[in-house]
Amino acid sequence: MSLAGKTLLRRYRVVRPLGRGALATVYLAFDPFGAPYALKVFPRGAGGRRDRELWVGRRLAHPNLNPVLAPLDLEEGPALLLAYAPGEELGRWTLRRPGRGRALRVFHQLLAALAHMHGRGLVHRDVKPENVIVAGTDEARLVDFDLSGPALEAFKRPLRVGTLPYLAPEQVLGRSPGPEADLYAAGVVLYWLLSGEHPFVGEPEEVLLGHLRQPAPPIPGLAPREQAYLERLLAKSPKERFPSAKEALEAFPF
Repeated sequence: MSLAGKTLLRRYRVVRPLGRGALATVYLAFDPFGAPYALKVFPRGAGGRRDRELWVGRRLAHPNLNPVLAPLDLEEGPALLLAYAPGEELGRWTLRRPGRGRALRVFHQLLAALAHMHGRGLVHRDVKPENVIVAGTDEARLVDFDLSGPALEAFKRPLRVGTLPYLAPEQVLGRSPGPEADLYAAGVVLYWLLSGEHPFVGEPEEVLLGHLRQPAPPIPGLAPREQAYLERLLAKSPKERFPSAKEALEAFPF
């Protein structure tokens, strides 16, 4: 059921949905002074996911990461009050044909956001275009931290966390991801920005096997340094990738 048109906690007027994920729905809301917010509402029983995102968000402060402001307890379920990130998802933004230079500047901001997270011992675990919001000024913010957590966090059992086209090989195998997994996903995003395609496509099993075993097809026209950089991001072994986004940012050749 949509919350559009409702006023929650006698304070936040919900206008419309901004996006729906596998678990939560994000709405645009305004306070009595007209300030915009994003309101992320989880289903009842998903308080743990809400609290995880709050825990991660409170440890982050960077212009390319969207702030997590406060927890809210609504009749509809646990919720988070987030800063409103103006703009559109990276995938929709690219439909405007921004050109290679602008797209690479946005990718550079994604690396900067990840470098901040990795520097605090955290990993995003779900880097993908849908989680990058680009404003009309080309300023980008990484959003959605409900799958995020400490690097190499111990899982009770093998757990595949992330989104299929962007899964690092170790995530395919259900291992706890470190910063290198975020960089693999970022490498898939970069490949897509440069070529308009994902490196591995087909049925789910084909994509999973591609992540595990197949090299990404070369992109025509890349300079050797650019191709080598992309191949390092997409290396099958985490040890062959950059150890964190800080190093990937410093080596950025584009």
